[in-house]
Amino acid sequence: MEPATIAAQLRELAVYYELDGDKHRSYAYDRAAKSVEAANGLHRLVEEGRLEELPGVGASIARVVAELARRGTVDVLDRLRAAWPPIVIELAQLPKVGVPRARKIFQAFAPADLEAVATACRAGLISELPGFGKVSEQRILQSIEERRLKGAQVLLVDAEGHALSLAAHLRADPAALKVEICGPVRRYIEVIDHLAYAVATLDPAKMIERLASFALVTSIDRQQQATVDAPVVAYLAGGLRAEVYLAAPSHLGWAQIVATGSPEHVALLRARAADRGMSMQILEANDEPHVYRALGLPWIPPEVRDGTDEVSAAAAGDDFHDLITLDDLTAATHCHTTYSDGKNSVAEMVRAAAELGFDAITITDHSAAASYASGLDLDRLRQQAAEIAALTDPEARVLRGTEADILEDGGIDVPPEMIGELDVIIASVHQRFSLDEDAMTRRVVAAMRQPFFKIWGHALGRLVLRRDPIKLRLDEVLDVAAESQCAIEINGDPHRLDLDPVSARKAVVRGIKFVLSSDAHSTRGLGAVRFAVAMARRARIRKQHVLNALPADELAAAIRPR
Repeated sequence: MEPATIAAQLRELAVYYELDGDKHRSYAYDRAAKSVEAANGLHRLVEEGRLEELPGVGASIARVVAELARRGTVDVLDRLRAAWPPIVIELAQLPKVGVPRARKIFQAFAPADLEAVATACRAGLISELPGFGKVSEQRILQSIEERRLKGAQVLLVDAEGHALSLAAHLRADPAALKVEICGPVRRYIEVIDHLAYAVATLDPAKMIERLASFALVTSIDRQQQATVDAPVVAYLAGGLRAEVYLAAPSHLGWAQIVATGSPEHVALLRARAADRGMSMQILEANDEPHVYRALGLPWIPPEVRDGTDEVSAAAAGDDFHDLITLDDLTAATHCHTTYSDGKNSVAEMVRAAAELGFDAITITDHSAAASYASGLDLDRLRQQAAEIAALTDPEARVLRGTEADILEDGGIDVPPEMIGELDVIIASVHQRFSLDEDAMTRRVVAAMRQPFFKIWGHALGRLVLRRDPIKLRLDEVLDVAAESQCAIEINGDPHRLDLDPVSARKAVVRGIKFVLSSDAHSTRGLGAVRFAVAMARRARIRKQHVLNALPADELAAAIRPR
């Protein structure tokens, strides 16, 4: 079981303990969940009996984590689930409800599902409960309606863990001949509202029972007849749903395509099949390439199946073989150290980058304006430069630079006397996000026009599910960026994933180059560059568009401020 799924079960236990009135134990389990999510090599710690080395994990919680890792469940969780039905967890995890109110609502009405709670809200019954009122009643109703409209929404990085765990659970059944993770996780969509799988099996009923036995499944829709085009749907604790497409092995290829989506891409394929007099339901193809070949197309990578023009592009001869890959990258870019808000030293970051196979790394701690992140002034920049110069035989080439704030007037916060001494300057907006469109456009245009090469860092400043992108006239800014000495970063931090693929495609057509970065604040964070690669592939960015796919010497020459 993946750490993210173990953490989800620990949080579920935290909710149950709070429902039981044990706030101390609830807090302990919630804290332990954070440690489990952040742990490196969790299963190794389990095997070596070293779980208590994790912050907030004592002997009793370590036993629970070990049991979850080995069995997928634990007796105390089974007991508490029996005492508190799934509706309580669903209610408690709505943003405007919480655990205490969920308990009161359940004890008063014992609702069967969220719709029953919504009905009680509309009837004015919730506002009559002690501690509730008309305002809170309307907020609860609003939360339920938002969940109905949007479903559960989780970050890609969190959904991946759940997807891997459920896949492992399904694969463990002999009736599963093949299990493929599909859906928005496979397409690397930033916000995930469901998991999806294609399963080759000769015993669909057995697989449905296996799905129902997964630790996080709270309910399953058994009304719908599963077909290659229609999934069995299960609901997980927290509201995420899982769609499982069951198919005979000879029809797995089409099941994978339907399960992966996007719906618009699948519709384009259906239309192409109809034009050729083909029926996808009876087409025998045990994998995706066979399906695409039958349609006269090359296999289309999942990341570009967005339902725009990818099918016509493929029909015209684009096989997308040269989309950027993780193996193409030569340098770890946009990396922070303990000089600003990073967790590891310069030497540790360099060593970790080399161990990941990178030939070079850019050390770009925050500039002085980022005082909240211990940004570096001129003296500390030079101190760091001296430390880098003193590294003996570094395992990867070190390019020293700064992530400099784009100031409100469009200036870039880097000491003028250092511009010629630095190897790289990343220019990012970190403050005053709420400027209106005119002011923000002037600000970023002015920064792009600064007369030295810079990389525009996490360009739109978004935090997925937490902060909207800044408001600016992107086309105008991109036109200036294309004319100036500038590249654009695609930031792999799972909370940023910025520049988004739709906007990045606008930059591609202008001939702007990219840098794919991890925005790593620790050695562990270096691995987040894989998400930058995924966003770039969704934008159809090719290897020749990416500066840190160049050999290290060429990269250094390309990004040097000049």
